[in-house]
Amino acid sequence: MNIGLYRTVAAMRTNQQRVEVISSNIANAETLGFKRMLHVAHGSRNWAQHPSHEQVVTGTTLDLQQGILMHTSQEFDLALEGDGFFLVESPDGEVMTRRGMFSLSAEGVLTTTDGNPVLWDGSRGRIDPGNGRVLVSGSGEVVQNGQAVGRLRIVAVESDADIEVDPNGRYRLREGKEYIDSDAMVQQGALERANVQTVDELVELIAAQRSFEMASQTFRLISESYQRLHR
Repeated sequence: MNIGLYRTVAAMRTNQQRVEVISSNIANAETLGFKRMLHVAHGSRNWAQHPSHEQVVTGTTLDLQQGILMHTSQEFDLALEGDGFFLVESPDGEVMTRRGMFSLSAEGVLTTTDGNPVLWDGSRGRIDPGNGRVLVSGSGEVVQNGQAVGRLRIVAVESDADIEVDPNGRYRLREGKEYIDSDAMVQQGALERANVQTVDELVELIAAQRSFEMASQTFRLISESYQRLHR
């Protein structure tokens, strides 16, 4: 295949993936605690026999930039300010979340909106549903009626590359990586918005679509030129 065709196909594939990532960001612009994905691409020439056949290697990474905090005054709405995640016990293992819209079960277990328990440092703290207001300090210490309940487990990662997104959109620590201590501060009565700027994403989407169209037109022109040459 002509080198021009290789490169236009690579450009179309790259921009199609870029469109998919940007579209996901826009779709989640109102999802609390959501972190936008960034599309990354770089060239690699070590994949084919001919040195001029450059492959474009693509992937995604998380943008962990802080989202805007929205104050709700709800007792179990918790937001993190700074680098870190709450840990949650899902049916298939630990997951990280910045979505701190928690609630209290009848048994006194702090849970996510889908019923998964929030993890604590050490043994799980139990909050008495009918025993007065609960206060959560900046470090995640939970106190009820002046009595310490425990401390929520808040973790960070060395690099955004240590995080993978599972098919359900949940954040997990990559195999072989470890959590590190977090210096994030807990804000009670607040929630973190997605760090997606919709206008910026729309501009990126238009640029990606135009790049795809230009590569598609170039591919068609090269293909038509070859057809004329081989008549």
